[in-house]
Amino acid sequence: MNRFRRRAAALPGAALLGLLGTVLLGLAPAVLVTLWPAAPAAAHTQLAGAAPNGAGATTLTFTFDHGCDNADTNELVVEMPTGAIAGSTTGQPPGWAAEVTPGRVSWTGPAISAEQIAAGVAEFSVLVRLTGTVGQTFWFPAVQRCVDGDSYEWSDTGPGAERPAPSLIATNAVLAPAPPAASADQPAGGGGGGGASVAQALTAVGLLVVGAALVGYRLTGR
Repeated sequence: MNRFRRRAAALPGAALLGLLGTVLLGLAPAVLVTLWPAAPAAAHTQLAGAAPNGAGATTLTFTFDHGCDNADTNELVVEMPTGAIAGSTTGQPPGWAAEVTPGRVSWTGPAISAEQIAAGVAEFSVLVRLTGTVGQTFWFPAVQRCVDGDSYEWSDTGPGAERPAPSLIATNAVLAPAPPAASADQPAGGGGGGGASVAQALTAVGLLVVGAALVGYRLTGR
């Protein structure tokens, strides 16, 4: 991702626009990941990838550009927005561990240096179920903490934000399928559980009438 941005910055304006258009068209069938510029002097936590796994399950991968000024990173916390439910983690740097709830994922571990970040070590993946609409932007507020006690909160939303939260724009490929609509033949109140049908009730009444008649016949016949 960083190599792509550096290369893109060196291209002339017309070539850059053409390249960006090609990339966006290629991504359209799956998912568009929106990244906003980072503050120059601060680390940038971002959504590096979104891989659909089918049936509404999507693997989200988070990363950061560098530490808190000169301090190495030893914790990353990502909050789930409305419509996103975290499942199991699927990847993190060696020695790191994750704590997962439906609304939050917290990774902690040995400090990650700038050299390790450059080598692609700082990648954190989690399986997430997304429900919403096509074109909806999901924002994932994140907190990056470092060994010197400093931290950065990436929670702003919108273009040009000073500390933007990681975000993605959803397509059909990453959204969970909508629940099936209730059938028109389904009885009111949810049906299948235990109430007797009209036919069953009439049968029971008929049996009672026949039984009563037999008892009366036997009594009068003695």
